[in-house]
Amino acid sequence: MSVYTTVEQAQLEQFLQRYELGGALSLKPIAAGITNTNYYLETTSGSFVLTLYEHHSDDELDYMLGLQRHLANKSLCCAAPVMDRRGDLYSSLKQRPAAIIHRIQGQVQTHPGPEHCARIGEELARFHLAGRDFQLDRRNPRGIEWLLAVGDMLDSELSHEDRQLFYGTLRDFQALDNSTLPSGAIHADLFHDNALFVGDELSGIIDFDYACYDSFIFDIAVLLNDWCIDSGAGFQESLVTEILDGYQRQRRLSRAEISALPLMLRLGALRFWFSRLYDKVYPLSGELTFIKDPDLFRDMLAARSEQAERLERLFLPHYME
Repeated sequence: MSVYTTVEQAQLEQFLQRYELGGALSLKPIAAGITNTNYYLETTSGSFVLTLYEHHSDDELDYMLGLQRHLANKSLCCAAPVMDRRGDLYSSLKQRPAAIIHRIQGQVQTHPGPEHCARIGEELARFHLAGRDFQLDRRNPRGIEWLLAVGDMLDSELSHEDRQLFYGTLRDFQALDNSTLPSGAIHADLFHDNALFVGDELSGIIDFDYACYDSFIFDIAVLLNDWCIDSGAGFQESLVTEILDGYQRQRRLSRAEISALPLMLRLGALRFWFSRLYDKVYPLSGELTFIKDPDLFRDMLAARSEQAERLERLFLPHYME
């Protein structure tokens, strides 16, 4: 992620005394993303990522890092945080909460193929199943209340058509009976750049900043909106099939989930349109920062809204009795 907080060598060495990781060999900033400060950390005992959390509360960190460790202990492919000598998953560095996480080898697939989509579908289902007995709770930090608050802040940036897309999506979501949708721990941000592969094999899922308790089908919608799109906002239907079939090899989707998927695709597009637009209008200052294009998801929301009936026909065959 971007660098907002600079860590000096002496500060790093003092911080590492809390861990059994040996001495520091190198610390290199990671210049991607927009939320936290991240460094690649090499010590005499291995490769890690050092993260300084710029905005998260202790309760949020307990959930995020606790979930990562919970999933890793169940053999999920995910980045596991390192416990310090006291058994804590994070402590303070430069007056910010900081954690050290095992670095996963592999590369981001900028153009995921069928094998990558099948594998991530399977692993997301395993994630949902493994998280069912995770004891902590965290409401979706980018849920309806956040959308309403940010919508007010961005109102001057929105056209009349934009407002129709926004309020129409919220109205349809509020009419949905969420009690019919299986829920639990979700990643909520599983874009292709948050998964690493070695060849066609998934080596790990990273970046749990938005992990929370919400419906599983919303998590799938976020995945489909990023992994399966064509050069515009349309779907590569073969990749959609690979993800949904891969997922259902581990966990069968309900009829209610399949029926809700077109709306969840719209909600996911709205969530990332607003988060990117907010970051563009209210940028954070940092040494190495960049803002992602919000128009991609604005256009996607418009397309998903227009394609609702066609999407229903696309997804319905994936319901299995």
